[in-house]
Amino acid sequence: MNRIVFISSLLILIVYGCHKETSVEPSNNIPVWLKVKIDSMSTIQDYYGTKVYRYKWHIEYVYHIMIPISSCAYCEVYNYNGTKIQFENDTQFQDFLNNKTDQVLIWEWTKKL
Repeated sequence: MNRIVFISSLLILIVYGCHKETSVEPSNNIPVWLKVKIDSMSTIQDYYGTKVYRYKWHIEYVYHIMIPISSCAYCEVYNYNGTKIQFENDTQFQDFLNNKTDQVLIWEWTKKL
């Protein structure tokens, strides 16, 4: 009986330990323009630590590129077609912050060159 409890507990810990809050997008679902941008960023040391997220905002997917050396946290937000989103005012920006959903990690640069 103790053996069953031990094995069950171990399996639960393994499954729980492997679970991440942010899922990772399969590469075949990434738009071509974003793949090109990621390939370009991955060769420049200044982009080390960059993360690319996909969100759903209203009815479309948007992509947020978080660059650690940037002084503007939300400067790099693009629509699905690769057009940079210019937040016209604080209301639109707050709408983005409050209503973005379904965060998915697309890419993260974790290795130095």
